[in-house]
Amino acid sequence: MPKLSGRYFWFRLALVLGSLLGVLLLVESVLTYYHVSRFMVAGELRREAQRQINLLARDAFQSGPPDEARLQQAAEELRSEAASRIAWVRIIDGRGRVLAQSGIPVGSPPPIRQTREEDEGVQPQADIRQTPQGPVMVVMLPLRARRTFGEPGVRPVLKNGSPQLPQLPARGPELNAPGAAKNGSKAPTPPPLVPRPEFFAGLRMVEIGLYMNSASATYGSLLTNLIISSSAAIGLVASMILLWARFPNYVRGKQLEKQTELARQVQHDLLPPPDLKLGHLEFAAQCISAWQVGGDFYDIFATGDGRVAIALGDVSGKGLPASVVAGLLLGAIRSSNWMNGPEEHTRATRQLSELLRMRTSIERFASLFWCCYDPAARTLNYVNAGHLPPLVLSRNGDGTLKNHTLDQGGPVLGVIADPEYTQGSVHLPEGGLMVLYSDGVVEATNSQDEQFGEERLRAAIERHAHLTAAEIRDLILEQVQAFLGKERAQDDLTLVVARFNSI
Repeated sequence: MPKLSGRYFWFRLALVLGSLLGVLLLVESVLTYYHVSRFMVAGELRREAQRQINLLARDAFQSGPPDEARLQQAAEELRSEAASRIAWVRIIDGRGRVLAQSGIPVGSPPPIRQTREEDEGVQPQADIRQTPQGPVMVVMLPLRARRTFGEPGVRPVLKNGSPQLPQLPARGPELNAPGAAKNGSKAPTPPPLVPRPEFFAGLRMVEIGLYMNSASATYGSLLTNLIISSSAAIGLVASMILLWARFPNYVRGKQLEKQTELARQVQHDLLPPPDLKLGHLEFAAQCISAWQVGGDFYDIFATGDGRVAIALGDVSGKGLPASVVAGLLLGAIRSSNWMNGPEEHTRATRQLSELLRMRTSIERFASLFWCCYDPAARTLNYVNAGHLPPLVLSRNGDGTLKNHTLDQGGPVLGVIADPEYTQGSVHLPEGGLMVLYSDGVVEATNSQDEQFGEERLRAAIERHAHLTAAEIRDLILEQVQAFLGKERAQDDLTLVVARFNSI
């Protein structure tokens, strides 16, 4: 991980706080969802079960102690009125015998624990069972009529239709003995009331199965909000983790962006001014990189004897690697002794080709057009190393334009070992015009997958041949940009216009 400067402290702190906030939100949402779905829903179902059993008891006991037929009728009526909530109703006695049933129960009724400590001898029981219609919470509660005996722990036992109290244990003789509680001594505690077996035989238990979805609907919006909250928390935590993992790459990207901007500035400084005049030569050029830096380059400079050198090249690829090779070629063009004759010119071209072939990768090659203009002889000597042939225009005696291309030279630089190059020469009459361009100009492609092409370029040059070099450059580039429309240029655009006096 790269060393992070202090300016990223707050950004890292925000990532940490965001991660903690997401974790807290997720934990809180999960715990709340668990509490609602496990306890609140279960509590609502228990209350609903108690309400339904109270309704069942009211219907069953409204005309006296019910028999099995009356219990069956009450159970069926109760379930029919709430079929969407009640899966089944089963009434059993204290010995586990089924007295009435409505619906199809799942599983057998649980045994009744005969302990006095829990609910007057009956323990409320509940569990969750799976059915084809969904999970069902099963609650088992006693079926009671209105309480008529207020003593806790004592329930009427129905015998022959008449309620009777369970027989209580007789009072021990020690409680009747004179002076049993005298002299500050505590009287013995009477034994606990223990119901007899017939007490449980008279009990009626109701097993009612309630669909859990019926209670979940009550908390449906809350559960949905909790699910959304949990999802948002997971998304927040995942985003923070992703940002934290990508943060080093972000820093590297910012550093690379800064370095690339410096490289762009260096490349811009290596190029001559876009508008220049050397003696009788009027020069206008522009290089538009598809990326921040590119492989296109051009140069123009004058020698001590009045001659002018012009070069334009295109390195394969884009970005920093291509710009480095372009800078290498610019330095070699300036430093090599290539303007002293055809042999020096072709030899220097071979040396450049060998330099690229030996010092760069096989996919790194370059095209180059470089020439030397002698104003005294009005001749232009050039070598074209695989570049698009520049166009030279001049006027005939009758004022019509004639043009020809500069295509003598040899292959591109950096591909073939010991390549052969030849120097070409052309006479430039007064007012001649030369236009050099890279393949990005003619290969500019619009949204219809149509290229700008050499025909459009030639037509634009001939149409504006009477203008200055700067005007010709600007109008051609504007036409190329209009042709592209909203499409981005996929290659560097370089255009050089040189006029050797006005036509």
